[in-house]
Amino acid sequence: MTEPTTSTASAISQMLNSKTVPVHFSGKKMEYLKLWLINLLLSIITLGIYSAWAKVRNTQYLYGHTQIDGHRFSFLAKPLQILIGRILAVVIFAVYAVISGLNPLLSLLCTLLLLAATPWLINASLRFSMRNTSYRNVRFSFKGSYGGAFVTFLLLPILGAITAWLAMPWVLKKMHQYLYRNIRYGGRPVQLSTSTSYYYKASIIALIIAAVILGAGYLFIEASNLIYQLQNGRWSLPALMPMFLAFYLITFNLVAGLFYALMFNHLTNAMKIDQIASLRARLSIPAYCWLNLSNSLLLIFTIGLAFPITQIRKNALLANATEVTLQPGIEQLINTEQDDGKAFGEEAAGVFDIDLSLT
Repeated sequence: MTEPTTSTASAISQMLNSKTVPVHFSGKKMEYLKLWLINLLLSIITLGIYSAWAKVRNTQYLYGHTQIDGHRFSFLAKPLQILIGRILAVVIFAVYAVISGLNPLLSLLCTLLLLAATPWLINASLRFSMRNTSYRNVRFSFKGSYGGAFVTFLLLPILGAITAWLAMPWVLKKMHQYLYRNIRYGGRPVQLSTSTSYYYKASIIALIIAAVILGAGYLFIEASNLIYQLQNGRWSLPALMPMFLAFYLITFNLVAGLFYALMFNHLTNAMKIDQIASLRARLSIPAYCWLNLSNSLLLIFTIGLAFPITQIRKNALLANATEVTLQPGIEQLINTEQDDGKAFGEEAAGVFDIDLSLT
């Protein structure tokens, strides 16, 4: 009988000693709403100064209520470093706005400088967020390069546009690969094996659903208009405007929810850290579509004050749909990253409306 090779034996050992556990989110809607509203009030009273502390407290709440195998995530950023970064970002934005308004040539120059700075801002923002996130006392990190971000977020979208958006699913795949493959946990890289065909399939499904809903909405509105004309002898745009807006809201949220759910499942199932962990997601598409639509309605009818409730609802649904297989190698990981205290990149990215989410 042939003896197993060392690599095979190691793989078998990893499999036998691994364990699959759910992601548990314990945040409560009213508890987080109270914290968020207090932080908002203090930020207003202090003319925005407290907003740095508010950001840390809000993020620590969400991270601290997310557990895997009994271990909570931690957000380690310090409010003062965020405040300093935010002040620098606002000052630079004010200078940018003033110079841009002087004459068209200077405005063009400032725009080109902002475009040139965009890859750095993206990397700096992600580097700060990852470095200040830890699990089991081991920090994450982000190792993206300026050239990689420049190609991925500036050049590839141009390719998508000049191909009449036909290349955009592939461009989105490249963006996801750049974002996730540059993440490290304890120095170990995240591996992501995504499929180009899946991105096209998800895009086609989303387009078909959008066409069906909009088509049905158009027919319904035309029928309603015809009935109204027969009864009143005239066509009434004001009566139909709420229907147009309602169908747009429903279509946008259902299609966006569908596409997000498809991408979440695909990305999560394609992600692992070799000998450390792998992930599995079974996010229900109807459940997430309803969450997306109902969260939008909550935000509309509460003028945005329900935002913390929508965060809790989303985090809970995503956590319940996700499980993690932990391997013995996670026990041997040590922290390889230290806090560099630089929050300017993340705050500048926010001020200049350059924001990327990993979820």
